[in-house]
Amino acid sequence: MRRRLFVGIVCGLALAALAPVSAQSVDEIVARNLQAKGGLDKLRAIQTIRQTSKILMPQGTSETVVVLSKRPNLVRQEITVGGKKVIFAFDGKIAWAVNPLVGVGTPVVVMGPQAEAIRQQSDFDGPLVDYRARGSKLELVGLETVNGRQFHHLRLIDKNNQTQHYYLDPETGLEARITFATEGGEFEQEFSDYRDVDGIKVPFSIRMLANGVAQSTFTVQKVEFNAKFDDALFKMPK
Repeated sequence: MRRRLFVGIVCGLALAALAPVSAQSVDEIVARNLQAKGGLDKLRAIQTIRQTSKILMPQGTSETVVVLSKRPNLVRQEITVGGKKVIFAFDGKIAWAVNPLVGVGTPVVVMGPQAEAIRQQSDFDGPLVDYRARGSKLELVGLETVNGRQFHHLRLIDKNNQTQHYYLDPETGLEARITFATEGGEFEQEFSDYRDVDGIKVPFSIRMLANGVAQSTFTVQKVEFNAKFDDALFKMPK
């Protein structure tokens, strides 16, 4: 779902008189994006999400990933690799993990860039919804052609001065790509195979790239809205 809302000013306009018109066009792009997903009212009516996917790794292995999300900002991701369960979670304040693949068999607090990545995943509505209230700035970079396809390119700068680039399909209004940079390099998410789930459009294929190299592909198997699960699942066990 979040996986978001943009609004702002057109970058690089020389004439101040044109700014309100351009800003309105950005608002229209964002409004169309939300409507294409099912409408803001339906999106806000969702309180929890359980998403089950298969992740195909570069080495050809396939594993099951289950992501639990709950308003306002709780998330838990589980993946079992070689019989070992890896967990990444955020309880609204603390990011934590269990990762026996790297010798961490008990829950530990996660810090730094990895913690920030987990926190971003916990953003239930995504950064486009109420972006002004979040202190973010949204700019329309323009209509760009990427790999032979045209997209509305939007640049989102949040209150922490972190930048994400959104590429929306002009025909559907939906996200096709999101790119961002971290200390680890340039990262990209590609979204496709949108399907209707209870009146909400959901991408059933998500491809992850790092520095231009494909890392993994998520194929969604099932999405459940407003499923019931305990808040204790998001808290780090003592």
